[in-house]
Amino acid sequence: MTAPQSRPRVVTAAFWCWVLASVMLMAGGLMAATVNLNLPTAYRGAAILTVVAGGGMALLAGKSRGDDVRFRRAAIALSLTIVVLVGLTAAFGVVHLITLFAVFPLLAGAVLMTRPGATTREETP
Repeated sequence: MTAPQSRPRVVTAAFWCWVLASVMLMAGGLMAATVNLNLPTAYRGAAILTVVAGGGMALLAGKSRGDDVRFRRAAIALSLTIVVLVGLTAAFGVVHLITLFAVFPLLAGAVLMTRPGATTREETP
């Protein structure tokens, strides 16, 4: 009997980067939505959107640890979409500083997950 293949270390590192980023997104979004009650509705909506995006990233990060390529691709796409979203909201001065710093682990997780060693099996077209 052969031992089951262990998960590549690159996948584990990408998972923890995405978990850190999703916690930072949710914390920064909640802080931005609740700190100042005189914020316009658009600012509060952008903060809640980052909270929802952080929750979605956490869900896809957990699913991407498995052997399904679809969840990996979806997590990479969502992380890059969140980077664009945070960049656009930062241009208007809406984003919290913690949310802005969440961009770095998001990008690191996406880069790590696209490495050749991250795939444990061959992809079928």
